Amino acid sequence: MRKLKSAMTELVDQFVALPTATHWLIGGMLVIHFVIAPRFGMLAFSLFSLPGTVAHELSHWIIAFVLGARPSFPRLIPKREGGSWTLGSVRMSPNIVTRIPITLAPVALLPLGIWYAVAHSEAQGGWYFAHIWVTSTVLYASLPSRQDWLVALPAIICLGLGYFALRQWL
Repeated sequence: MRKLKSAMTELVDQFVALPTATHWLIGGMLVIHFVIAPRFGMLAFSLFSLPGTVAHELSHWIIAFVLGARPSFPRLIPKREGGSWTLGSVRMSPNIVTRIPITLAPVALLPLGIWYAVAHSEAQGGWYFAHIWVTSTVLYASLPSRQDWLVALPAIICLGLGYFALRQWL
């Protein structure tokens, strides 16, 4: 555990040491992702978000597979559901214990996005901007979606109540 903490600290230090322009560009791409891209329609937004969407859905699929929740292969084609759009989904059969790690798996993309930014910081020309784009979409994808929170919430409530009940008895 100590080695993991040391490795994560080193990775964050390397990320912080990146040139200021890189941080500004990543931040600018995140602003584009949150504010500008959605205004160009779902097709433009989904294409702009594709690397992050693939990473987000694969994180669900990998954890569901490892935990035995029988996941279907990720669907990456945008779909209108009610009044909103979903960029992708993974069907699975989680139980109350596996819901939290499966639905919150995209949070693990945060260190992956930071690593990707550090690993490709020496890129030149157009490749530099391509790596900034991939980094920003992966960082954006590390946020669990509204649906992820809705699926995880019952398990989080049950675990929280169980924790406080056990705490009273012990």
